[in-house]
Amino acid sequence: METENLQRVCTNFVTTSPQPETQLERALASILAEARSQVAAGREPNTEGFETRIAAAARLARASGADSAVVERAEANARRRLRPIASVHRARGLVAREAAPPKSAAAPRRPVVLRTKPTITGTLDVRRAEGDGFRLAWDAVPAVTEWEVRFSERRDVRSDYVERETLVLAAGETSVEVPLGDSIVRVNILGRGRGGRLQRRALISGLTREGWRDRWQRRASAS
Repeated sequence: METENLQRVCTNFVTTSPQPETQLERALASILAEARSQVAAGREPNTEGFETRIAAAARLARASGADSAVVERAEANARRRLRPIASVHRARGLVAREAAPPKSAAAPRRPVVLRTKPTITGTLDVRRAEGDGFRLAWDAVPAVTEWEVRFSERRDVRSDYVERETLVLAAGETSVEVPLGDSIVRVNILGRGRGGRLQRRALISGLTREGWRDRWQRRASAS
């Protein structure tokens, strides 16, 4: 089994690359993206299997000559980012069970859905990425050393947003897949420089599958 997992990870590495650390970063990003895609599709992610693939990618990087300290940090960060991805699926399942009426109850009349309009504030110019899917993109900023991306959800326009997942992206990673399901999603993108100082930020609220292509309303920002 371990050999099969190692072979699956090998496809994420380019043998001619002089930097195995870069190949490890790409492999881990691919694993996490696959986990988020499963959650976005409503499937429970195979957390144990993803953890095994993360460990296999780390071993392959070490065998390829990568710096052990860099590999250890990257592996730990990938495991930390995987946990909230799995928690999003569990939280959605709990919300669905709480919202489901008793079997003996008569089917209620379908409520009028108040459609939310997407809004954006902040100092970072964020846009929808081209192509299919639900991906946001923005330009790199020289002063930013890492991006912190927070996903929050709420069941309807009357509910409060609840934070579900936080990602930490490298300075060169300037796009992210939004895990849209049946809930309304808010994305908070924070660009931090050295010492964690905030350099850029953007807050996109009211994102849904149905309204993904709607025109965003830009609101004034205090920052």
